[in-house]
Amino acid sequence: MKLPKGCTVKVTLQDTGNPFLTPVDHPIIQKATDVYEQVYGRAPVYRREGGSIPIVSDFNQVLKSPVILMGFELPDENLHAPNKHFNSETFDNPHRHTRGFSREFGRFFII
Repeated sequence: MKLPKGCTVKVTLQDTGNPFLTPVDHPIIQKATDVYEQVYGRAPVYRREGGSIPIVSDFNQVLKSPVILMGFELPDENLHAPNKHFNSETFDNPHRHTRGFSREFGRFFII
């Protein structure tokens, strides 16, 4: 990309972190998906977000466990935008999902 005349860009590296991605076909992700479908009535949208949060890769390396980042915002809530807002179901459904996922998570690891 060519900059307009008189413009300059300076990039300064301030921090680094290892990227991370839990495969969507991992069994624990599928358990989380099942619960999303039960609570919200439809499957979640898999978005590659949060993988640049440095601690996520560290958790995976230290705990030797997949890491799941679960979002609960609705598309029209404008996450991190100046006109951000929350619909009332945004407050209730995450609690329902967390309870359901905890139940499924426990079943996943029972031997």
